[in-house]
Amino acid sequence: MTNPRSDALFTTARGPIAVEFLGGEFSFTPWRALEAPPFVRTFAFDVETDAIDREHHWLVPPYVIGAAFDGSRGYFVARDDLPGFWGAHAAVPTVFHNAAFDLGVLDMLVAPGSDVYAKVDRRQVWDTWLLHRLYVLATDGHTAAHSGESTLEHCTAHYLGDSLTKDGVDVGGKPIRTAFGQYLNQPPQTIPRAFLEYLARDAVATWFLHEELQRRITACLAAASDAWGYVSEEWLAQCRDHWGPLTHHVQLQASIVLKSATRNGLWIDSARRDRLLPDLCEDRDRLFEQLRRDHGVIAKGPGSQKVLQTKFGKLAAAHPESPFPKTETGLFATSADVLADLAPHVPFVDDLLKYRAVERLVEFFHNRLSRSVIRPSFQVLARTGRTTSFGELNAQNLPRDDRVRNCFVPSPGHRFLDLDYATIELVALAQACRTQFGWASGMAERINAGADLHRVFAAHVTGKEPGAVTEAERDRVKAINFGKPGGMGNRTLQAYAKSTYGITLTEDEVRSLSDRWVDLFPEMTEFLKDTIDVPLALARRLDLTPHSHARHTGDDRFVRYRGSEDDPNWFLGAMCLKVLGHEEPRLKSGSPYRTDDLDYFWTRLQDLRSDLPEKLAAKLATRSPSPQLQRAVTHLVNRTGVFTLTGRLRADASFTARHNTIFQGLASDGANLALWWIWRAGYRIVNFIHDQILVEIPDTEDQDAAARRVEQLMIDAMCEVIPDVRVKVKSTRSDRWQK
Repeated sequence: MTNPRSDALFTTARGPIAVEFLGGEFSFTPWRALEAPPFVRTFAFDVETDAIDREHHWLVPPYVIGAAFDGSRGYFVARDDLPGFWGAHAAVPTVFHNAAFDLGVLDMLVAPGSDVYAKVDRRQVWDTWLLHRLYVLATDGHTAAHSGESTLEHCTAHYLGDSLTKDGVDVGGKPIRTAFGQYLNQPPQTIPRAFLEYLARDAVATWFLHEELQRRITACLAAASDAWGYVSEEWLAQCRDHWGPLTHHVQLQASIVLKSATRNGLWIDSARRDRLLPDLCEDRDRLFEQLRRDHGVIAKGPGSQKVLQTKFGKLAAAHPESPFPKTETGLFATSADVLADLAPHVPFVDDLLKYRAVERLVEFFHNRLSRSVIRPSFQVLARTGRTTSFGELNAQNLPRDDRVRNCFVPSPGHRFLDLDYATIELVALAQACRTQFGWASGMAERINAGADLHRVFAAHVTGKEPGAVTEAERDRVKAINFGKPGGMGNRTLQAYAKSTYGITLTEDEVRSLSDRWVDLFPEMTEFLKDTIDVPLALARRLDLTPHSHARHTGDDRFVRYRGSEDDPNWFLGAMCLKVLGHEEPRLKSGSPYRTDDLDYFWTRLQDLRSDLPEKLAAKLATRSPSPQLQRAVTHLVNRTGVFTLTGRLRADASFTARHNTIFQGLASDGANLALWWIWRAGYRIVNFIHDQILVEIPDTEDQDAAARRVEQLMIDAMCEVIPDVRVKVKSTRSDRWQK
């Protein structure tokens, strides 16, 4: 029987609410289970709630009223009628804008025994917030993750050319968008017309936005066959059917679980924290005084940077055998990554880095571990497909110090189950080589044979049998195994080995290891080839054609000898690159470039100023060539789209970004699926770090059985996207979070 309070919603004389949108008028009436026919096609749903508690951001605010719209008719759904409405539409696809939030609100009110997330399992939930971000990634190469870039208001204006008024106020001057809470548990007829019109327009906008985004994504994918990693039209159709357009369904599932992880929070051993902090402060103060006493340097405070520069100047003169790198501005570089190589040879640098490390820990304990329960926030969909963490704690980038992790403990009545995929990005790379590019993969063969790739590579380098390789030898090659697939150059690999693994490699060692790595995995020769013709790409970007050259210089030699006069010309692109990097560029004959040629290229290059960092843009403006400027412009034009094996498209990706996306994106999709499978199995997830999931298991549950089950869920989920290469999961159980 219909609740009489909800029937009262429109018993006043005001009648149905009509809203105008995109030149049409749409009527909304109250949902009455016995009178209103249910929707039979996809409908949009928008919820209005009590104001979000910013101090307790993880709490789900209570539902006040909602609106549903199927493209022609709309309903208002009062709080008491929501279970009946949702039950009547359990099998009908639904569109939200930020579905993870709205579903969380609905989940608090649905009838006992019903499951709002079953629609997600059936791929019947759409999120225009995610579709927009995925489309932007596919067309512009970023994920619209900054404030205001993905709101319903922004998307409506951008895609539909209509506006949503978000600054309206009620008769008391309160903003409508945050004032619905005053009608919580009030008779529905008390909700004023302005509030209902606001709600109805949001539902209408969401429906039309979904239609437009689906249309645009379809057109985008139809025109993307030239992106790196594209397989076939049939493959892309299968990806869309299985994972949603641009992996929408995978991202939706992850967004829901990560909101749950925020609500669960990470518990802190406050007693341990409070014991450690004084010791850390004492260490910091001791090291601060040591720098002042032994080296005459004040490490922090006014004037400290000036003193530090003077100190480095004296040290550089005293240690000519140890290079002290400088920044572009001519100052001595002082970052930890740069100074790490100097620390073993220069006592002051070693003391400075020790002080900074302890100072960072003290600040971390003060600023991030001050609560008894910390609730980090998460964002799905970084550019490679990974997630990120922010807010109260960046839970994916904690200090590398055991004293920090040991402060995290399970919530009362639980133990930690810490699960980690083994070298999953190399597993994903091997799968992509086989399936996406169609190459034979020695990497895949070794993984499927159960080999440890780090040990295999170390054996290849040392000439030993894999079983005879020491842990130190194994650790020494990790940076190459993990860094080389992403296209890291030798210098970057050196820095990566030092900062990530504490391994110092010389230039010769890095060069040799890189060569041996390709020898061991010959498919990587093809994988690491640059598919972009940079001179031609630059010619296209700047419209370097024989015709434009002739117009500028009055010289038609390229028109006569270099093909079509209106097509971007590879030779002109190559000449332009040489102009960027050399003070006196010359032809192969040895003749210097003509003055009018130089003027033509520099004039055309001014179009790139807005796309370069300020200092490099200034070099373009003053026509000041340098190798650095040449590299920056090369990097700027060496960009194209790239597909993951799951069908997500990333536009405008650089060489390293393209390669990282292939394996990081695929591994991330599998890990996101694992999050969903574990969560739907009823387990409590409290943290997620790319390929690592931290779960809390009740003390009353069989710990061994739970570990086996969750491990298998992780493996099975990853095998959905990596079916042909062996997937392994390692797990540990503990009473505090220990790596």
